[in-house]
Amino acid sequence: MRLSVILATWLSSRGARTHTLGPVEQAVAARANHLSAATTYLKPLLSQNASVILPLDHDWDALQIRGTSPRVHPKFNAIVEAATEDDVQKTVQYASKFGIPFLAVSGTHGWTKTLNNLPYGIQINMRKINSVVVDPSGDTATIGGGALQWEANRALYAKNKQTVTALCECVSIVGPMLAGGHSMLQARHGYILDNLVSARVVLANGSAVTASSSSNPDLFWGLRGAGHSFGIVTSLQLKAYDIPSNWTVYTFIYNSDKLEAVLDVVNEVDGNAMRPANLVLSGVGTRIPPMDLHNPLIVYTVSYQGPEAEAAPYFARFKAIGPITIKPATNVNNVELYKINQNSLDSAACTRNKNSMGSGVSLPIWNTTAARAAFDIFTKMTSDPRFSQSVFLLENYGMQGVRAVNASSTSLSLEERQYPVVANPTIWWNGSAAIGQADAEAYGEQIRQALFSGLPKGANKHTYVNYAVGTENFNQMYGYDTTRLQRLKTLKKVYDPSNRFGFYNPVPLV
Repeated sequence: MRLSVILATWLSSRGARTHTLGPVEQAVAARANHLSAATTYLKPLLSQNASVILPLDHDWDALQIRGTSPRVHPKFNAIVEAATEDDVQKTVQYASKFGIPFLAVSGTHGWTKTLNNLPYGIQINMRKINSVVVDPSGDTATIGGGALQWEANRALYAKNKQTVTALCECVSIVGPMLAGGHSMLQARHGYILDNLVSARVVLANGSAVTASSSSNPDLFWGLRGAGHSFGIVTSLQLKAYDIPSNWTVYTFIYNSDKLEAVLDVVNEVDGNAMRPANLVLSGVGTRIPPMDLHNPLIVYTVSYQGPEAEAAPYFARFKAIGPITIKPATNVNNVELYKINQNSLDSAACTRNKNSMGSGVSLPIWNTTAARAAFDIFTKMTSDPRFSQSVFLLENYGMQGVRAVNASSTSLSLEERQYPVVANPTIWWNGSAAIGQADAEAYGEQIRQALFSGLPKGANKHTYVNYAVGTENFNQMYGYDTTRLQRLKTLKKVYDPSNRFGFYNPVPLV
């Protein structure tokens, strides 16, 4: 079949609907024939374990589901389940040759609305590229571009190793890394991107290259902080560390009137130059009706990788505030940790096929007046049954390791290395009604602006790229340093001049 005919049949189907198939079965069947023809050229180029999924195929619906469905719904006409780097290359080459848009997915928990801009294209599903190998030296681990955190964590744990990974078991390793990668190990070892030794990257033209400090160093710089805009990472090599000990975790539950007292202690502990690098402070505002029918509670977790006796002075600070309950857990290993911290595969954070969004804010310090104003809005929002399961993230993971990295060595915004506080209302609701999404977005923005109102004079508004909802401007996500931003735009023109990677809070071409 001539390639021009294949392209024509593809383009003729681009405006077709992808999400509601039932009412127009005949039209869908015709469209499926077009898509089958359009992918006839691609299928023989792929490896034996790769597959092409079309809208009438059995697995189609399951592969559309995201952690943020239906609010985030990239529009796909076909899915390629890649099993090798070469599969990714061939798919990108095919798509680029004919101007077909594409989007690589792995954990599918990204919630930025810019993902909805995909105008009917190919989903490059990376989940089959999920190997995790501790390298012979023991100092690094090589991880496939489709591996999820739970796979990497457990494979490394079996070797008594750990690496810097993100916060929830269900997310990928690569996705969070490309824009930073907050972690429970960041105070010791920096963000995930600070631990990247090298990566294999498929570029917009379908070529595959190695990015490291010695190979394509300009791409390596851009990849670490704005990587979604430059290519598809098929594998990465991360620094690996011996596990020094198990964890001690204390969970405190407070009435909401303790918010200021909790944040005052967090500011004091987090701002102390002697703060241990193996101490992690994080919490959420959440409703627990059996404990309080009318107000959210504050569930705050103090985690310490080490024995209980060493962490006792920090636990004591939070005990003195007067919690309703205290739940200690000792000798917690790296696998059990995610269950204890409510970030496991079966936690609310890993729920799929349910609307979710954030409205993230990074801050230099907790301003308790602004935090109270934001929490009051959160209280009002969660009194609405539609949003009652939402949570308010209150995160301080520690910054010693983050700030020890030369800021000029990566494209990550300066604010991301300077601001230790991450505040983020994570809003969940059911259904596809437009008014539900509009109300959620309005509440999220009100909370964000309340928090920004407490910024110290001269501090810039900043949102962590992976927590951005998709309405933020370039500076708010990528920083305000003009030299750094111009370098990013220049690299974008070199590596992706047609903006093929333009669907995840992208770096603009101009």
